[in-house]
Amino acid sequence: MSTDVAASILFGDLRDAYDKQHMRVDTLRTAAGKLEAQFLVSVRDRATRRNSSVSEKERQAHDELRRLLNQTRQRLAEELQHLQWIRRRHNMAIINRKAHNRFLSGMDDKVARAERTLSLLTTTFLANTEAVKANISLVLDTVLSQNLFAYIDATGVSVETAKRYTSAVQKWQARINSLVTGKTSETRMAGVLLVKHTALQSPQLLSENVAKWTTSLLGVLGKAEVMPVLIATLQTLLAFIDAVRDVPMFYRDIISAQVPRMNQAILAMVDKNPDLMSQVLEVLDRSATWFPTLFRPSIDKAEALCLRLLDGSDMRNSPELCEQAAKCLAALSLAGGKITAEERWFQCAQQAMGTIQQCIDHMMCTGSDASEPAQQFALPLLADDFAVSIPQAADRISAMTEVLIALLTQPTHVDIPVPVDGILGIASRLAMVPVRAGSSKNARSEYDLIPLLTPQIQRASIRIMAVLAIALGSHMQPYLSAVARAVTAINTRQVVSPALNVALHCLLQLYIERYGYGFVMHLPYDLVVSTADDICVQQKTKAAKVTMTASESAPSSKKRGGNGKSRGPNTFGVIESAQATHIHWDDTVLAALKAVLALLQHTPTVFTSALRTRVDSQVLTLLMLFAIGGMEMPFASRQSDAPHRALLYRCLEASILSPDPWQKAILPHAVSAFSAGLADPSTAVRDVCAEALVTIDPIIHSRLPAQLREPDTKENFSNENQVSWMMSDCDNTSIDAVLSGVQADNQSDDEDDKKMQVADEPVVEEVKRFKQDTIVPPVVKKSTVVPVVEAREYNKPLHNQTSQQSAALPPQQPTTSLFNTPAPPAQTSAAEVSDNNDDDDIPDIVMEGSDSEYE
Repeated sequence: MSTDVAASILFGDLRDAYDKQHMRVDTLRTAAGKLEAQFLVSVRDRATRRNSSVSEKERQAHDELRRLLNQTRQRLAEELQHLQWIRRRHNMAIINRKAHNRFLSGMDDKVARAERTLSLLTTTFLANTEAVKANISLVLDTVLSQNLFAYIDATGVSVETAKRYTSAVQKWQARINSLVTGKTSETRMAGVLLVKHTALQSPQLLSENVAKWTTSLLGVLGKAEVMPVLIATLQTLLAFIDAVRDVPMFYRDIISAQVPRMNQAILAMVDKNPDLMSQVLEVLDRSATWFPTLFRPSIDKAEALCLRLLDGSDMRNSPELCEQAAKCLAALSLAGGKITAEERWFQCAQQAMGTIQQCIDHMMCTGSDASEPAQQFALPLLADDFAVSIPQAADRISAMTEVLIALLTQPTHVDIPVPVDGILGIASRLAMVPVRAGSSKNARSEYDLIPLLTPQIQRASIRIMAVLAIALGSHMQPYLSAVARAVTAINTRQVVSPALNVALHCLLQLYIERYGYGFVMHLPYDLVVSTADDICVQQKTKAAKVTMTASESAPSSKKRGGNGKSRGPNTFGVIESAQATHIHWDDTVLAALKAVLALLQHTPTVFTSALRTRVDSQVLTLLMLFAIGGMEMPFASRQSDAPHRALLYRCLEASILSPDPWQKAILPHAVSAFSAGLADPSTAVRDVCAEALVTIDPIIHSRLPAQLREPDTKENFSNENQVSWMMSDCDNTSIDAVLSGVQADNQSDDEDDKKMQVADEPVVEEVKRFKQDTIVPPVVKKSTVVPVVEAREYNKPLHNQTSQQSAALPPQQPTTSLFNTPAPPAQTSAAEVSDNNDDDDIPDIVMEGSDSEYE
């Protein structure tokens, strides 16, 4: 559309010519239709009368009518041909819109073109009210498609062209300013839209006219306008404030002067136009967030407006509006006022929790346990009839839950202490409301409504616990046991609700992914079992139905086939469906699969072997049924089962990467399932299968570990350096000289060791004499030298190295008779037995499906 409009402006009045020609063609078509109707009436009249009864005047009228009809048809064909010619020319102008740029080169030509376009729009398409009504869409498309205001103060432009362009821009500003204050709603709507897009395209025009435009727009809000004009005005004001809020030069003239006035005008407008509540709440939220100090005079009115929507009466009809009101109230809590922002936020949180506690007490027909009444919002009292008041209390709980969520997720500019104990206590009480009502000994008729409201109440509890995990992160570690108790209370499932089950599984997934074993250790095992049971899709089988052919209808004798076997009567029977499995996917199964996937990835040992086997078998069964097409599903389920298949493959991959040591390996079946998944019609499923095959490839084809080496000593490093240095000079030194030098170094080291042993002999003799004088038997001297295993001998068996070392050492005889008695048989350790039996031919124990099967 924008390209079409630009081409029409650049290449003359092709659009107008096309419209006029189209109008002329429509007129001729209408005339031809009327003439055809008159001619048909004349033909029918002459067909029912004799030729002698038709007068000459009637014949002349009939012939004239025929001539006019033929002439009109011929003229219509010519006009249609001309219309097609104009259309082709117009299309060629659109396709070749850049052809005109050959004649316009340089900045001067671009500015001249923008000046002509602005002048054309101002003087022709916005000339009067009727032109504005007819051409507003054309003008908006032109402004959006062409950057007409980019040449203000441009360089490389002649003085005459710059004057003409400046004059055109000034005329444009004057025209749109007059449209904003026009007499009709159409002109004011056009003026507001043109002001907005002009300001967004030209920051310079915005800075020059923002004060005037803001005043004009605020004047539009004070009038009795139609809904589209008010919505466009609010959006334009919000765009202006957002554009200048970070510019210090506008803070005094625009922000400080216009923002309080805008807040008051918007709050006064709501009572007259209740349908604008959504736009008003958005503007108030932005204003309170951007300018908290300037919003303080309007805090009370804005808070009363938000609480009017959060009393629970609009929660079922317009939940989005209640969510906006909660966000606006959370933004007001940070505006401060007579108290600081921290105190106001804490007070708002306490009032929301107090209101929820009051609703719980009303539903349970009990009083508050606290000695002092809790802080509450100033909301209307609940109805006297319990059939009305209990659902109203449940709706008010949902509204206050939105307030708590907005308070916890609203970004703050100060550090605020969060009452986690109180918020988590409210969530636990909400989770226990159905349990308390079901286990109550009082047979009250009010309790009959609570099972109907259980999903709504417990979903509010789930949302509070979820936002606590998101907002607080690791600070929720000390409160995980309380969250687990609340989740256990919700999992009782006194009322079957798919929405509640989905919310519960999503909460489990969130806490498992964030806290892992720290959260799972507090959960009862029954909750894990129920989560695993929810992935089991309800299945039904039907018996096989055999359809007989026509040739088998009559009882005939058995015939023998070519192989000599007899053909029974069911040889030509067709089995229509042999125990087909009916599967219906839903959101509960999808959420349960996500929770099981989180358990397998983060806490795999929480499953027992029996439960793990059941989960794996269920996943494999569903995947195999998908692969062979052995299931029947509804049409809607077949169109949306790709996410379920992808999650099944992810669960299977997670189960392989964290296997159960007491369970048979499912690796062979998993490889078959992943290989079959590569042919899945869904791209996401194929990507998951390809990634899983790459992941489990090292498990199937395991690599050998790296070779271990003895760390080199300083002597080895010095020898290697010496060899490398001498080898570099091959002309003067040979390899034998190098090796002889190394042997000489080794001999010098041996001589040094012998000298040290000779120096230590007197000391050793003195020690032996002292030990012989005592009663304690002498101790056989052990060698303190640790044998160094070279790299080439490292892979030899350990018992062979031990035997070689013992053979190298000389035998030592005891010096006294204490060791002449035969020694008892030595206790051989298990490690020594295993070392000595390494060469025995004992087969290894290989588990079914383990890695050894693939080697």
